[in-house]
Amino acid sequence: MCSIVAENDLVVVFLNGSGTHQGEFHGIPPTMKPMNIRSAELYKIENERITGHWYEMDQHNLWKQTGALISEDVNKELMDARNSIDHAL
Repeated sequence: MCSIVAENDLVVVFLNGSGTHQGEFHGIPPTMKPMNIRSAELYKIENERITGHWYEMDQHNLWKQTGALISEDVNKELMDARNSIDHAL
């Protein structure tokens, strides 16, 4: 899926890709699960030429899909346990 928005000298392209987690990704073994990747690119145009380019990818969502990030509930439980240990010491 792709959307393009242009105004004055700026063009934004929104992309949505998909695939399957088939290989190791930052130490995470393949899960064979489907994955979706969202990104946005901003282009600055001057005199019919691209003079600037910025790119942003939704890495947080990608990490969650690979299992590299734990859920917020589990993270809260871990932080609560750590705080209990810190106070006990």
